[in-house]
Parts: sequence; structure tokens; C-alpha cells
Amino acid sequence: MNDLIIDVYMDTMCPWCRMGTSSLLTALKQLPKDKKATVRWHAFQINTGIRPEGEDYRQVMIGRLGGIPQFEARLKQYNEYGESYDLKYNMDIVKYMPNTTLSHQLIAIAPEDKKEQLIENIYTAYFEEGINIGDVDALVQIAKASGVTNDDAELKKRLMNGDGIEKVELGQRNAQKLGIRGVPYFVINEEISLSGLQSPDEFIKLFENN
Repeated sequence: MNDLIIDVYMDTMCPWCRMGTSSLLTALKQLPKDKKATVRWHAFQINTGIRPEGEDYRQVMIGRLGGIPQFEARLKQYNEYGESYDLKYNMDIVKYMPNTTLSHQLIAIAPEDKKEQLIENIYTAYFEEGINIGDVDALVQIAKASGVTNDDAELKKRLMNGDGIEKVELGQRNAQKLGIRGVPYFVINEEISLSGLQSPDEFIKLFENN
């Protein structure tokens, strides 16, 4: 059987990306033992203009969606969809619309065998605990809990000095070349492109044919 290469374009503050990532990883656990998969994570920042310190989540979303009823409907949608992927969303405690640059830098510089857990923990921190994942100190603690670092000060220094930013920017450029307008977005074996949420079964069917 041929091995798989899966490119994932995602943003750390994107609820749909969290669901899409969960779905993909569920499908990958069901691969036959003789079929291996390499997942490559790419940054796609939905809100590139957000201030480094973050902005008011509620205000940004109400402005984007066109009103309070639309905003409340969207939060309900996150909760309902999240349940189908066994994910919890406590959007009522989310205060910040974060600038996700630092979180993507962290993912970029993390060891390959730690990335999956790190991404899961970043999602959990933001969507379940309301942590501002644009805050460097918060990210360092998430990294520590994910086994990425034992030296908080050194990791903070690296992030503040821009380590990993070139990979973040490369992800954005590659996404532009591919014509990606929204995430999650998946590319399988550099041939098959999938935009939006896919169920584990949909992924498995594709994996069987590639």
C-alpha cells in the first residue's frame, strides 16, 4: 500500500479547523498497519489584521456576522457540530479574538512528534478554557504541558525573536497559490484537495483509494 502525505491548512482560533483535525486524526487511527501517514501542518491566518494583544471576540464576531442573533446562532452551531465530533466548545467564556501568529510559530518550531498533541492542547485551551492563545506566556505554558519545552524563558525568547515566522509566512503563501479561501483545507498526496469539514468515513474512503 502507498503511504500518505496529508497537508493540513488550519488556524488555531478556527472552530471548524478543530473539528476537521479531530476527524482526520480519528480516520488515521483506522489505517491498516502497513499504511503510514505523514501529516504536515500549515498556517492559514483567517484574521491577519488582529492586534497582537487580541481584540474583543464578541464585538468582532457580531460585526462580522451582522448582528447579535446571528452571533448567538453561530455559537449554538459550534456547540451542536462540536458534539458530533466529541468536542466541547465553551464559547461563552471566550473573550479574545487572538492574533494567531505566535501560536503558529510555536507549532512550526515544535518537534514533529509533539505537534499533534500541541495543536490539540492549543484548541482545548482556547475553545474550552477561554485562554488567550495570542499571549506568549499562555502559549509557553501550553507548550510545557505538551512536552515541547522544559525551558520557559528560552521558548518565550525564541517566539518573541520570530523563530518559526518564516514557516508561518510560507504557509500563507502556499495557501494563496492553491487558491485557499477558507479552512480547514486538506491536500492528500499533493493531488486531492478537500475544503471544509469531512467526516472520518469520508477520509477513510479517500485513503483506501490512494
